[in-house]
Amino acid sequence: MKALIIAAGRGIRLQHNFSPKPLTPIFGLTLIERILLTSKLAGIDEFVVIVGYKSHKIIKKLGGGEKYGVKIKYVTNTEWEKGNGISVLKGREYLKNENFILLMSDHLFNESILKKLKEIELKDNDCVLCIDRNLNGKNLDISDATKAWVENGSIKKIGKDIDNYNVIDTGIFLCSPEIFDALEESVSRREYSLSAGNQILSDNGNLKILDITGNFWVDVDDDVSLKSAKKILIKDLTKLTDGPISKFLNRFFSTRISSKLANYNILPNQLTIFSFVMALLAALFFYFGNSYIEIVIGGILAQFSSIVDGCDGEIARLKFKFSEFGTWLDRILDRYADGLIILGITNYCWRTSSNELVLLIGFLALIGTFMNSYSAIPYDEIFKRSSILHRNSFRLGRDVRLFVVLIGSILNQMFLTLIFFAVITNLESIRRLFVIKYEYRFNGRN
Repeated sequence: MKALIIAAGRGIRLQHNFSPKPLTPIFGLTLIERILLTSKLAGIDEFVVIVGYKSHKIIKKLGGGEKYGVKIKYVTNTEWEKGNGISVLKGREYLKNENFILLMSDHLFNESILKKLKEIELKDNDCVLCIDRNLNGKNLDISDATKAWVENGSIKKIGKDIDNYNVIDTGIFLCSPEIFDALEESVSRREYSLSAGNQILSDNGNLKILDITGNFWVDVDDDVSLKSAKKILIKDLTKLTDGPISKFLNRFFSTRISSKLANYNILPNQLTIFSFVMALLAALFFYFGNSYIEIVIGGILAQFSSIVDGCDGEIARLKFKFSEFGTWLDRILDRYADGLIILGITNYCWRTSSNELVLLIGFLALIGTFMNSYSAIPYDEIFKRSSILHRNSFRLGRDVRLFVVLIGSILNQMFLTLIFFAVITNLESIRRLFVIKYEYRFNGRN
């Protein structure tokens, strides 16, 4: 399925910052780039982009779409000042025989919305508009929003200036070619907005709805909504499987670091390697350290490594730089980092006590930590599915372990830190084993 993106308008309220509006940057990517890449995640890789105001800048920025792994066809609307309905109508030549997704170049959204739209089988000449029933959203300027009145799953009235409304038009559509006939009729009446064409569809009973209330979408129309969009994107970086230290401490710092780094050409894998180097330095301070200050430095470096370890995934999500290799690189280097830090602590405890029990404790700490990591993937999958688990379970992960290293170094209790790892990580691995066993048995799996 193809998508048509309207990118012809001027965007006066953001023009003092960026022009044209679709090239407004957010964390290293422009608005229209985010729309392209979000759509790609939903399986859409062919686009018809309607350009008008300063069209050469948009064409120069996006090119043919090769660098995004998509195909882009441009259509120039020389009448862009008349209204966005004209822009949609300009795409008729390329989409007249097929259903397509219609998007605005200044509306950000989650790819799950497009996945739901693509699953809909259009009947006859229907079109589907994604609507939001939350009329008091923090990211919504109700005075400027396109509103609609919905009854029995169909839109009865739509427009910016209607008095009675119960939903908001999100600017995300699944269209049949019937939209072009409706727009031609509205243009013949000298009504040039997309809403005018949609009203004709509505009058004919052909404008249905998909309720996406609660899903992320935002119309980036001014400075206020631009700031809101940035806040939402940052908030979205947290994960359900975040441990308590990641959730309440690490993300506070890592998201702020990532929001700055995203504006530069820094790759997630570079941050993964940097995090590993910090962990390696921490291990060296523990391994060779003789003073309290050196041990504290090791603890601080270990915690800093833990914070940066969150940045690689955050940058990957902010800039759509996902890769299977990056996932494996992160997992493997994390395991090496954990092993080296435990080796460094074990050697420090051995040198300062000459107690042979240290070697056994160090081994148990190492094997317990590795078992935690090994069981993390199946356990996290269960964690995501189970509302009981993620409401009531304390997730002991890498974030907690490295924070304990920091606390142990500050308190000058590295042997107790090693004992904590030896006991708690192995108990946690056993607990996870029973959780996984229960989950498989509950679902009829062996």
